[in-house]
Order: sequence, then C-alpha cells, then structure tokens
Amino acid sequence: MGFFNLRVQQPRAIGIDLYRDLPVEPGHQELVEVFESTPNLIGIEKAGGNPVPPPPTLSQLGQVAVADLILDGDGKVRRGLLSIRADGSTKLSLGAQLALMYLEAEDIDLKPIAYPRLGLGKAVFVPFQGNDGGYVRADDGGYQILLNFRGTVESFRTISLRSVLENRLPTDLVHNRIVLIGSVAESLKDNFHTSYSHQIIPGVVIHANLASQIVSAAMEGRSLFKVWREPVEWLWIITWSFVGATGCWLLLQSNQLNQQLWLKWTVLVLSITLGEGILITGSYLAFVASWWIPLVPPLVAFTGSAVLIIFYHSFWLQQEKADLEILLETTTEHFNSVEAVLQDQTEEAIRAGEKRLIQFLEAVPVGVAVIDANGKPYYLNQKAQELFGKGVESSANSEELAEVYQNYIAGTDQLYPVENLPLMRALRGESSTVDDIDIHQGDKIIPIEAWGTPIYDEEGNISYAIVAFQDITERKRAEAERMRFTNELYQLNQANARFVPRQFLQLLNKQSIVDVKLGEAVQKEMSILFADIRSFTTLSERMSIEDNFKFINAYLSRMEPAIAENYGFIDKYIGDAIMALFSGGADDAVKAAIAMLRRLAEYNIIRQAENRSTIHIGIGINTGSLMLGTVGGPNRMDGTVISDAVNLAARLETLTKDYGVSLLISHHTFLQLNHPVEYAFRAIDRVMVKGKSEMVFVFEVFEVDSPELRKGKLATKSTFEQALWRYHQDRFQEAAELLQDCLKINPADRAAQIYLERCQAKWKNN
Repeated sequence: MGFFNLRVQQPRAIGIDLYRDLPVEPGHQELVEVFESTPNLIGIEKAGGNPVPPPPTLSQLGQVAVADLILDGDGKVRRGLLSIRADGSTKLSLGAQLALMYLEAEDIDLKPIAYPRLGLGKAVFVPFQGNDGGYVRADDGGYQILLNFRGTVESFRTISLRSVLENRLPTDLVHNRIVLIGSVAESLKDNFHTSYSHQIIPGVVIHANLASQIVSAAMEGRSLFKVWREPVEWLWIITWSFVGATGCWLLLQSNQLNQQLWLKWTVLVLSITLGEGILITGSYLAFVASWWIPLVPPLVAFTGSAVLIIFYHSFWLQQEKADLEILLETTTEHFNSVEAVLQDQTEEAIRAGEKRLIQFLEAVPVGVAVIDANGKPYYLNQKAQELFGKGVESSANSEELAEVYQNYIAGTDQLYPVENLPLMRALRGESSTVDDIDIHQGDKIIPIEAWGTPIYDEEGNISYAIVAFQDITERKRAEAERMRFTNELYQLNQANARFVPRQFLQLLNKQSIVDVKLGEAVQKEMSILFADIRSFTTLSERMSIEDNFKFINAYLSRMEPAIAENYGFIDKYIGDAIMALFSGGADDAVKAAIAMLRRLAEYNIIRQAENRSTIHIGIGINTGSLMLGTVGGPNRMDGTVISDAVNLAARLETLTKDYGVSLLISHHTFLQLNHPVEYAFRAIDRVMVKGKSEMVFVFEVFEVDSPELRKGKLATKSTFEQALWRYHQDRFQEAAELLQDCLKINPADRAAQIYLERCQAKWKNN
C-alpha cells in the first residue's frame, strides 16, 4: 500500500537503502509483486567486506545497485563511489544509478571523454587518485569522487513511513523526483560520521547527497572538487616556506621593533599568526570554491621556517651579547657608587610614602589589619581597633590570632581555624574573601566580611599580608529575613502544587495559580492514562473506613512517583482510580504505566509477606487532541480535560478486565511511539468508538508480565495476531486452530483462551 501511494505520484526513480536478501513475513509476496511491477525501483546489495546479496527478484530484473560507502582512516565518509568492478562486471552505486535514471528523462547521458574522464551534461568527472588533496596512498579502487555535501538530513525533504502508509503525502510531493527509502534510526547502525558535520548522518542521506551532487553537476554545472597536480603542490609548499623565513628575518632586523622587546615579539607572533590565518582562510575559500589545496604541509613549512629563523637570530644575538658584557664590566664600578646614592634617596621616599599611606588607611571606613611574614600583628587602623576592641598585640604569634582577637566561626562558640583566616591564607599566597567570621566583644557579637591578599617584595617573596573587613550585621539581618520569607513562599508553593500540578499551570502558560481565570483553556495533543484497581469494591467491603483510606493512600503513593518520573502529572484521583496526562509524548505514558506495574509487583511482595491479598490493576492509554482548562463557578473552580480521547482511554482500562491483561493502548498511542520495538506488545482487538464510525485497534503491552508468560506471548505473537485477523474476518475455525497452537506453547495466555471460547461459540452458532 505504501509503494502504491508513492508510485501514484510518478517519481522518476525510487531507491531502497534496505537489505532485502531474505524473505520477511508477513507481506513478502506483496513486496515481490511491487518489485516486479515497478521498473524504476532500485534495490541494493553490499559488494565489499561481508557481501550481502540483492533481492532475488530485483537481481533478475537488473534493478540493483551497490550501497557500499568508503570510510577514511578516521572513520569519516569523504568520498563517494560511482561504480565498482565486482564479479567480473561494473556495478553502479545507489546514488549514481538513481541520478542517471533521473537525468535520462532530461536526455542527459553518460559519455566517455578521454580515459578515465566521463562527461555527463555540464559536468566532467575525474576519478579520485590515491594522493589527491590531503590523502597519501589512499585506496582508489573503483570509480570514486570527492563528495561535495549538500547537507544533513535536515537539508532534504523527509517523510515518515507512517505518513506514506496512511497516504498523508502532499500532492505531487515526489512527482518527477528521486525517492530514497531508508532508516534514520541510530539503533539500526546505518549512521556515519562525515567531514561536513559533527553529527552522524544516516547512510540513506549520504546516498541522497551523492545523487544530488551528480544531478546538480550535470544540470546546473555545480562544481566538483578539484585538486592540484603534485608539482604545483610542492611549489605551493616551498613558496610558503620562503615567505615564513623571509618575513620573520625582516621583522627581526627591524630597528624600530628592536627598541621594544615586547613589541618585537608581539609583532612576530601576530605576523606568524596572520600568515597562518591567511593560509587557512585561503584554503577554506578555495575549498568553498571546490578546490582542495594542501593546508597542513605549507602550514608546517611556513611556521617551521619562521621558528628556525627565530632560533638562528637568537644565536646571533647571544654572540653580540657576549661582546657587550665585556664592555659592561668596565662601567660597573661607576654605576655602583651612583646606585648607593640612589638607594638612600629611595629609602627616604619610601618612608614618606608609608606615612602618607597610613594617613589614607586611617581615613577609610573599613577595618584594615596587616601582619608580617612571620604572622606577627604589624598594623591596625582605627576602624579595625574599634571592631576588635583592642590595638596591635605585637606579642601574639600566628597560632594565637583567632584567640587574641576573638575570631569565631559564625553562629558558634568555636574559634575560627587559624589556617583558614584570610590573613594566614594571604601569607600562603592566596587572595580570599570570607563572610563566616564573628568577632566577640564581651556580650556583643559582630559578624564581619573580610578580604585578604598577599603583599610581595621586589624579589617576589611575600613580605606582608593585608586584610580589609567590615561589619555586616545589617546585611546578615536582611539575609535572614529574606530567607525566612523565601522559605514561607516555597512551602506555600509546595502546598499549592499538591492540589494544582505545576504542569497544569505550564500548559495554560501561567506562572502561578493566582493567574488562572475561570474558563481559560488550551487545545493540546496529549496522552491520557487511566488506572483502576480490580475488584476494589470486594476489597473495600472487608475494611473499615480508616483502613480503606490507608490502603488507597499506600497504593497511590507508590503509583504517583512512577508518573512524575516519566514527565506526566495526575489530573485527578477518582476513588481508587488514577487519571494522568502526558504532554511530552506517548512513550512517556507507556513507560509510566510499565513503571506503575513494576512498583505494584514490589508492593504485592510486601503485602504477601504481611499475609494480605495481592492487588491487580488495569491500565488504559490513548493519545489524542483534548481541551485542557478550568470549569466551575465564581467561588469554586477545578481543572479538567474534555475530549473523546479521554473516554476511549477509560474504555481501554475497562477492556483489560475482559482480556485478563494489565495494559492496553490504542493505535493512536502506538503510532506516536518513537521506537515501538523497545516494548513487548501485540495486537489484541479492534473496537468501535462510541458515537463514531471509526474502528480503533487495541494493543496489549506485556512488558511486565512474568518471564514465562512474556516469553510465551513473544513466541506466539505472530500466530496470535493471525488468529485475531481471521477472527475479525469471521473465519472462526481457522482462528480457533491458530489459538489452540498458541495455548499449546503458552497455556497461561488468558486472551488466547477467551478468543478460543468465542470462536468455538460462534462456530457452533453458525
């Protein structure tokens, strides 16, 4: 049916990038008929490595191409095959075959020019050689070309297989176009790394790029990648080596640059970087223009030549330096006498500067303390003495600082660790800021914030440590008040969230419950989950009211996390029943249901250990469009959802009792699953939606069944579904025979037993 939907739009060529060398049931015969009736359909085979034969039917019809891809040493695809020689014949690649079929309708044919060049419309193809571009002795077997990627999967129009099967193709989508059918799922391991993008690209998209490259080159003259001949590449490398050496020597000999050493080296580094940038940019622009010119060899030649010239120039300077040192020795004595005079003047200037500095420190509004390299107090300004309640205690050593100046860990009666004081950390070369120190002055406690930093002498050794600090009593009080208010607000929000889920507010685009107005609603595609305890009435009649509530809450408290962990939220509790919504996708709802059943199994183990009866639940899931909003009156309103999809989910939950299963999903949910094969499932029924004429297919997900039952259902899945199909075709005898086969393998299959009894009853009545 899917191929018919494609063929009716008359594409020029169809390529199937899927190996079909073995028949796969059901539907193999229908696929063979499609192969035989579609002359423009091309299948694939694998010629290299571990060969995979083509579909026998397409092989007989000559409608086969090779799907081999060429991987470079780093595992990336940069080259594409046009053809290879295998089994004594030339075989075209999938992309080349599809492109030639497309161009044939444009009266464009492949023509030999001068061996091994080939002409195709406006394009001339030259086969890849092992040393082209950046390659060295690469495998150039077959007729290869360098790929000029058009893009990733987003660059091509893609349609899901589901859309094809449901005939949801836009009109003339594939008319007179090339159609490629393949998988993009990572689980099938048909994905490759390329030089075009960091993300992996499916094999079918690489074939599409090759076909697009050939068609564009032939019809539009789109450039193919070109390379230089080897002598030209050598000339290119030598030229850059000459440029690097000559340019570096000229800069090193510049008198203007030699006057400032930092400027000279800055210009050198910038010049080398600029040259490298020009080379890289030029190579990139050439690459954009479809020329692949060498980059790394000239880059190494340019940089290496420059570095060698720098080393040579440095050696030459060392020789001149030795000559200058001899001259320097003759003037040293004169400078020593001058230096002594300058030193005296400098010391006097330092003493004057220290005096002015102390005046400044006394005027600042924060406390300032200084200790020497031995940890002895050296200086405290007036503000520091006010905060500490004392001045410089010169007799105190570094181990006694916290005790002498009453520094405590904030909020405790424990002295602050001396090694963590900002002053002591500064003596270790650290700059630090802390706000967890309290100063105790009798009954008064002063919280402070302190900043410590080291002071270095001319030789780079730490001579002093300085710390600045300030009273942060008011800030601490404000922070405490803010924390109290924030905590109250958080508790209030948490309480509100227990009654109105945050997801409900988010779906209504509201930040707070205060913003919600009566009658506000949105339409969303969501999955609805209904869960209900089997025979709850019987269980509840044997319990008191208090025990009933304890039982229900114990059950619900285990189910709710499974829903929340899978990005769903509970819309409402209906007695023992749960109604949950999932806006992220059908997989979230199915995974939540599986998690609920697993947690129920764990809970039943606890109940059995307490000699209590086990619990069984049924879960129904449906996916569809629904209205989510608020209903009620001026004084009382509630959030709710309205849709036929909700009613169908509730009905599926009820059907779990009829078939003795735990989890049923509709085909609406099944079609929304990203990877249905991740779940153990089987078709189990089709039902009529109340008030509508459409039939809904129902699937059982038996992922959490006992290992024996799950294994049995998987083993009989195909047989059971064939029996179900014959049952709905009123072929009851055939269905009964298949169901008996299922029960021989899996006697505990309750659904198979129910259908067998139905078949036998209908067979007798007929």
